Amino acid sequence: MKGKRQKMSNIVEQVESSMPPKFKRKTQSTKHLWTKQEDVALVDCLIELSKDSVWKSENGFQTGYFVHLEKLMATKLPSNSLKATPHIESRYKLLKRQFHDITEMLNHGSGFGWNDVEKCIITTKDVFDDGVKSHLTAIGLRNKEFPHLDDLMFVWGKDHTTGANAEISADVVEEINLCDEEVDMFNVEAHAECYKGEESNDKEKKKTDNVLGDLVGEIHKYVIAVNEANEEMKRIFTYFKKQTESSDRKMKIYDELIELSEFSEQEIKDVEKYILKDEHKIDSFFVFPKTFRRNYVVKQLNEIHPK
Repeated sequence: MKGKRQKMSNIVEQVESSMPPKFKRKTQSTKHLWTKQEDVALVDCLIELSKDSVWKSENGFQTGYFVHLEKLMATKLPSNSLKATPHIESRYKLLKRQFHDITEMLNHGSGFGWNDVEKCIITTKDVFDDGVKSHLTAIGLRNKEFPHLDDLMFVWGKDHTTGANAEISADVVEEINLCDEEVDMFNVEAHAECYKGEESNDKEKKKTDNVLGDLVGEIHKYVIAVNEANEEMKRIFTYFKKQTESSDRKMKIYDELIELSEFSEQEIKDVEKYILKDEHKIDSFFVFPKTFRRNYVVKQLNEIHPK
């Protein structure tokens, strides 16, 4: 293990030596080789964060969660020197991209499988090489352990179950962002006009300033109205989405359990009754792809009937 780490360090140094100075300084200040212990601690902290209603939000986590993750990591690993930025933030983004690429290939790709013992993607080299063309962060993960997939389902699994309504919501947000961009561009043009006004006489400059002030005031009102409309649409969307999902999932859960044919009728009834008592368990059941649900049901049965 020490030899591999030294070899990796040498490779990093060779890459850095070929970089321009401005990139080299940035790389040297952010470089950190993560250990398995640190990865496990980070995943545990993410699960803890995703269960905390104070930090969990509809689209991920509340602002400032990287700093909070740094504090949680310090509690689990007191001797570590990991910082919110760049260490935790960069590792978070990599794990998230790898998680999404792996689940995307497993759920929608052809010829991909998952070894639940070795915790890795299994497929032929040709199929994998073709798949990673559109899933770049999965490069090198064929037959290589990715031990956190099940745990990360609790953190990011919902991203795969948002459906058409979420796409509509994303379109709305995109339109609002475009409006904001137009406002920014208009401000740039207004500043350019102001600069030209400085070259005119005092009377023309005062008139230009007054017009600019009126325009800025109107733009400010417009931005406030757009933001308020955005928040209201988010609240309405979230309310109906939760109501619809809760009702639909409770009705579907028995049918989904029936599809797992290896369980008896009594076991299915026991699991259904047990899961329906806990909204978190309902969420977890539907977050998992169908290929993982059997293990989840076995886990629930073990909780119902401890050995």
